[in-house]
Amino acid sequence: MSRRPPSQLEATQQALDQLMLDFQHLDSSQRTLRGMVESFQAYLPQRAAASGLVPRFRVLDAEAEKLILEYLDVLDQHPFDETSDAGKLGAAHRAYAATGPKIAKHADAMDQVVSDYDAELTRIGQQVQRGRALKESAAALAGRVAAAATRLRDGGLEVPELNGLLARTRAAAVAANEWQPASGFPVLEQAGAELEALAREAEKLAEEYPQRVAKARTRRSSLSTRVQAVESRRDRIPDTLAVLRREFSLGNWRDLDDAAGRVDAALEEARTKLHDFDRLVDAGADWALPLRLLDEVRLALDTAGGLVDAPMTRLTALREVKADPEALLRRVRFRLRDAQLLVTHQPRTGGEAVARDLDALARRLDGLRSSLEGVHPDYWALLGEADRIEDAVKQQVERFRGL
Repeated sequence: MSRRPPSQLEATQQALDQLMLDFQHLDSSQRTLRGMVESFQAYLPQRAAASGLVPRFRVLDAEAEKLILEYLDVLDQHPFDETSDAGKLGAAHRAYAATGPKIAKHADAMDQVVSDYDAELTRIGQQVQRGRALKESAAALAGRVAAAATRLRDGGLEVPELNGLLARTRAAAVAANEWQPASGFPVLEQAGAELEALAREAEKLAEEYPQRVAKARTRRSSLSTRVQAVESRRDRIPDTLAVLRREFSLGNWRDLDDAAGRVDAALEEARTKLHDFDRLVDAGADWALPLRLLDEVRLALDTAGGLVDAPMTRLTALREVKADPEALLRRVRFRLRDAQLLVTHQPRTGGEAVARDLDALARRLDGLRSSLEGVHPDYWALLGEADRIEDAVKQQVERFRGL
């Protein structure tokens, strides 16, 4: 076996080192270009389809795969061994030296593609950054919801609305986190918008709910006072209804005939729920149900309050119309004529239709006079129809101004 000179061993080692460096260059260039092309297709599919970048990459990528196999084959057939004789070292040196430049040249070609399509690839980077920023924003918004929920729970408050809010947050957060460019940015933006709304809702709840709890007892006292106020006015209903029955025909007050009973039912509901509130609070229950009970008491009292004064309000209105029904008709006619003058003096496209509708309202108004005939006119029906005509006039004016 011939002895190889020291210089041949060094030259072979250097050729192998250069071959490995060239391979690393090719591997890095291929990975970089492949990642950019995949991002290009994912984030800008229409531009990618129209661009020459993708087909050019496919050709270069296929050639790179062949060179990688050739590189591995060279290392397999010519393993470097310091104890090899001069013949084997020479063959290895020649193989290394022949393969390395081809790999280096192809890596340079891939680098040139990156350079040639710099503008497109920069745009890809912007889109990638946009997606990353939207995802980070979505995660931060989900964190705001979680922080608001923690504040409520740390304060010992169990809020029923919170469970549904958290479930919606989890769904939107998953949609944002698992978003892929192929689904389009609107999907990610929609998830972000939903999370933004949920974060505001959660933070509002975390701020206002403890305040509602803190004010609950004061609110309960205020509602109890309202109960007493309605009770004090409730006894007037029978006397007022008696006057309505004497002075006006059935149609004027029939809908109020059971007002006292409806007030009593609403008051009973309010009292019962205030009692339930006290019982739950004394038992140390969470505040969700007591607060809801207070809301229901308020609604019951709104109903009772409107009913308890309705007979007197009706009596006053009916007496006013009965005393001077022409005053009601003049008021509506004034508004109607004012609207007709507006349409006449400011002609515009579509104004003719408004004018016809106003004329129809004028005929309806003229027809109201017939309702005043007879021994017992229905003043309540008259008042209701006059109000409806007046509202219709206002709508026509708004319609005309919007033309």
